[in-house]
Amino acid sequence: MEITSPKKVKVTEIQGKGRGVVALQDIEKDEVIEYCPVILLSNKEASFFTKERTPLHFYYLEQPEMKRFCLMLGYGSLYNHSKNPNAWIDYDTDEIKDYLIFKAMDKIKAGEEIVYDYQFDSDKEDFLDSA
Repeated sequence: MEITSPKKVKVTEIQGKGRGVVALQDIEKDEVIEYCPVILLSNKEASFFTKERTPLHFYYLEQPEMKRFCLMLGYGSLYNHSKNPNAWIDYDTDEIKDYLIFKAMDKIKAGEEIVYDYQFDSDKEDFLDSA
Protein backbone atom coordinates (compact mmCIF):
# COMPACT_ATOMS: atom_id res chain seq x y z
CA MET A 1 0.00 0.00 0.00
CA GLU A 2 1.28 3.46 -0.85
CA ILE A 3 1.59 5.75 2.15
CA THR A 4 0.14 9.21 1.50
CA SER A 5 -0.47 12.18 3.77
CA PRO A 6 -4.05 12.69 4.89
CA LYS A 7 -5.69 15.40 2.78
CA LYS A 8 -8.47 16.64 5.04
CA VAL A 9 -6.65 17.05 8.36
CA LYS A 10 -3.72 18.89 9.87
CA VAL A 11 -1.73 18.88 13.10
CA THR A 12 -2.06 22.03 15.16
CA GLU A 13 -1.89 23.29 18.74
CA ILE A 14 -5.06 22.60 20.73
CA GLN A 15 -5.63 24.94 23.65
CA GLY A 16 -5.05 23.12 26.93
CA LYS A 17 -3.95 19.89 25.23
CA GLY A 18 -0.82 20.54 23.18
CA ARG A 19 -0.79 19.12 19.68
CA GLY A 20 -3.83 17.55 18.10
CA VAL A 21 -5.47 16.88 14.75
CA VAL A 22 -8.24 19.04 13.25
CA ALA A 23 -10.31 18.75 10.10
CA LEU A 24 -9.44 21.09 7.22
CA GLN A 25 -12.65 20.14 5.39
CA ASP A 26 -15.89 18.46 6.35
CA ILE A 27 -15.46 14.71 6.81
CA GLU A 28 -18.48 12.47 6.30
CA LYS A 29 -19.62 9.74 8.70
CA ASP A 30 -17.65 6.49 8.10
CA GLU A 31 -15.15 8.29 5.84
CA VAL A 32 -11.54 7.20 6.20
CA ILE A 33 -9.57 10.00 7.82
CA GLU A 34 -6.16 8.37 7.69
CA TYR A 35 -4.39 5.07 7.14
CA CYS A 36 -1.71 5.02 9.85
CA PRO A 37 1.18 2.62 9.35
CA VAL A 38 2.23 0.76 12.47
CA ILE A 39 5.45 -0.90 13.49
CA LEU A 40 4.89 -4.08 15.48
CA LEU A 41 7.50 -4.35 18.20
CA SER A 42 9.24 -7.42 19.52
CA ASN A 43 9.05 -8.14 23.23
CA LYS A 44 12.64 -6.91 23.60
CA GLU A 45 11.83 -3.61 21.87
CA ALA A 46 8.65 -3.15 23.90
CA SER A 47 10.60 -3.81 27.09
CA PHE A 48 13.03 -1.02 26.18
CA PHE A 49 10.20 1.49 25.69
CA THR A 50 8.47 0.62 28.95
CA LYS A 51 11.62 0.44 31.10
CA GLU A 52 13.50 3.41 29.68
CA ARG A 53 10.51 5.79 29.57
CA THR A 54 11.56 7.02 26.15
CA PRO A 55 9.72 9.91 24.46
CA LEU A 56 7.78 7.28 22.51
CA HIS A 57 6.52 5.66 25.71
CA PHE A 58 3.03 7.11 25.39
CA TYR A 59 2.67 6.61 21.63
CA TYR A 60 2.00 2.93 21.34
CA LEU A 61 -0.84 0.49 21.75
CA GLU A 62 -0.28 -2.26 24.21
CA GLN A 63 -1.87 -5.47 25.33
CA PRO A 64 0.42 -6.51 28.21
CA GLU A 65 -1.22 -9.91 28.75
CA MET A 66 -0.27 -10.79 25.16
CA LYS A 67 3.06 -8.95 25.26
CA ARG A 68 2.30 -7.23 21.93
CA PHE A 69 3.06 -3.60 21.23
CA CYS A 70 2.98 -1.36 18.18
CA LEU A 71 4.09 2.18 17.39
CA MET A 72 1.59 4.32 15.45
CA LEU A 73 3.04 6.42 12.65
CA GLY A 74 1.43 9.14 10.55
CA TYR A 75 -0.75 11.35 12.75
CA GLY A 76 -1.84 8.29 14.76
CA SER A 77 -0.12 9.27 17.99
CA LEU A 78 -1.36 12.87 17.77
CA TYR A 79 -5.12 12.27 17.89
CA ASN A 80 -6.26 13.27 21.39
CA HIS A 81 -8.40 11.18 23.70
CA SER A 82 -12.04 11.89 24.44
CA LYS A 83 -14.82 9.93 26.12
CA ASN A 84 -17.04 11.60 23.48
CA PRO A 85 -15.10 10.67 20.33
CA ASN A 86 -15.92 11.61 16.76
CA ALA A 87 -13.52 9.04 15.28
CA TRP A 88 -12.67 5.39 15.81
CA ILE A 89 -9.97 2.95 14.72
CA ASP A 90 -10.62 0.03 12.39
CA TYR A 91 -8.22 -2.90 12.47
CA ASP A 92 -8.77 -4.51 9.07
CA THR A 93 -6.25 -7.32 9.36
CA ASP A 94 -7.70 -9.30 6.44
CA GLU A 95 -7.34 -6.59 3.80
CA ILE A 96 -4.67 -4.21 5.11
CA LYS A 97 -2.02 -5.48 7.49
CA ASP A 98 0.21 -3.23 9.57
CA TYR A 99 -2.16 -0.22 9.39
CA LEU A 100 -4.68 1.36 11.73
CA ILE A 101 -7.54 3.00 9.88
CA PHE A 102 -8.98 6.14 11.49
CA LYS A 103 -12.63 6.66 10.48
CA ALA A 104 -15.24 9.28 11.30
CA MET A 105 -17.99 8.12 13.68
CA ASP A 106 -20.15 11.09 12.75
CA LYS A 107 -19.83 14.02 10.38
CA ILE A 108 -16.84 16.12 11.42
CA LYS A 109 -16.94 19.79 10.45
CA ALA A 110 -13.97 21.80 9.16
CA GLY A 111 -12.04 23.23 12.12
CA GLU A 112 -13.27 20.56 14.54
CA GLU A 113 -10.72 18.54 16.51
CA ILE A 114 -10.65 14.84 15.71
CA VAL A 115 -10.58 12.68 18.86
CA TYR A 116 -11.06 9.05 19.72
CA ASP A 117 -11.52 7.06 22.92
CA TYR A 118 -8.22 5.35 23.70
CA GLN A 119 -10.06 2.74 25.78
CA PHE A 120 -12.65 1.92 23.11
CA ASP A 121 -10.53 -0.50 21.12
CA SER A 122 -12.73 -3.58 20.96
CA ASP A 123 -10.68 -5.13 18.12
CA LYS A 124 -7.26 -4.25 19.55
CA GLU A 125 -6.64 -7.73 20.94
CA ASP A 126 -7.36 -9.39 17.58
CA PHE A 127 -5.12 -6.93 15.74
CA LEU A 128 -2.18 -7.28 18.10
CA ASP A 129 -2.62 -11.06 18.32
CA SER A 130 -2.39 -11.39 14.52
CA ALA A 131 1.22 -10.18 14.50
